[in-house]
Amino acid sequence: MVVPTLCLLMAIGVMIGTWLQSGTIATIISWGLKMINPSWLLPLTLLFCSILSIVTGTSYGSAGSAGVAMMAIGNAMGIHPGMVAGAVICGAMFGDKLSPLSDTTNLAPAVADAKLGDHIRSMLWTTLPTYVITLILFTILGFQQTSGSYTEGSITVYIDALNGEFQLGWITMIPAILIIVLLLCKVNAISALGLSSFAAGFVSYFVQHDTLQGIIRTAYNGYTTTIEEPVLQSILNRGGMGSMLQYVAIICFAVGMGGMLEKLGVLDHILQAIVKRINSDGSMILATMIVGYVTSLISCSQPMAHVLTGRLMAPVFQERKVAPEILSRCLEDSGTMAGPMIPWHGYGVYMAGTLGVAWSAFFPYLFLLYLTPVFSIFYGFTGISIKHLPETKNNESKEEK
Repeated sequence: MVVPTLCLLMAIGVMIGTWLQSGTIATIISWGLKMINPSWLLPLTLLFCSILSIVTGTSYGSAGSAGVAMMAIGNAMGIHPGMVAGAVICGAMFGDKLSPLSDTTNLAPAVADAKLGDHIRSMLWTTLPTYVITLILFTILGFQQTSGSYTEGSITVYIDALNGEFQLGWITMIPAILIIVLLLCKVNAISALGLSSFAAGFVSYFVQHDTLQGIIRTAYNGYTTTIEEPVLQSILNRGGMGSMLQYVAIICFAVGMGGMLEKLGVLDHILQAIVKRINSDGSMILATMIVGYVTSLISCSQPMAHVLTGRLMAPVFQERKVAPEILSRCLEDSGTMAGPMIPWHGYGVYMAGTLGVAWSAFFPYLFLLYLTPVFSIFYGFTGISIKHLPETKNNESKEEK
């Protein structure tokens, strides 16, 4: 399960390097500086990544395409990179959690023995209120960030510098348009990233007049700009497969450690100690959240967290006659949302490497991710949206399946 994540990381590194060399990122920055009001960048980033993630069903693809573009614009505007990254991640995870095309949205109800439609409707209770709160918070932060600190002169300097190094225009947007189209057509994320990188290489060769040797070197080592503006240097001097190797090593070590702890039985002992303390629906929901986070901390994998948590908690939910879609919702509220909040988790490492922002910088702004389980636990203790099934109805549904 970890190999696709490692391949995605390296593919993202290649794509970022080739996008920089082809002028794709430079064009996005230039257009963004002209068209987007800096005060609205954070909420627009959240909405853009949310829509793309819902339509494509992949948070990886959303962060790797729209997220990279919005990070570049935000850095050029002088917006706190942790805030922009937080908006990207919240938007990407919102779509990944609710999209019927997402793997986790389909895995969670399968593990809990719930119907997909019931699962998605149940998740709206915990996801929509927290999303509205998240949108309001990013809007407030956006206006706070741009109060008196952004000048028209800096826009002109940045745009002139980008025009001096790159040939900008619609043709340089081909790689970005291509990856969005491929993701919408349900093409595998790794294949979409690879095809977009090849397209960027063609643009670099025919439009930017780079050599084939230079394109290959950039794909591995990343792009190095000749622009002397420090802000643009921090944006453009990055990318390449080599830049992702440190993140690959972190994931390999974390997953190996998690597998070892599971085989030794450490994980089962921890989980059983948590489950023994259940005496109400609220404590059951709380225990499910804790189990989801513990399995995520140790396994560093969303699918493994869903399977382990669901396998352990399903009998408890059945005993208390709580509908299976409540269990599947809890699996998503903990196992799905936990990833970017854990620095050594595959999702946390991927987001830090792809967006070029340290985990400690974006963690405080993952509002959606840590508000969602709070709502889930609140509903558990108050009984709001907690559906119970009669014994006969529960048995009939099992027989039909």
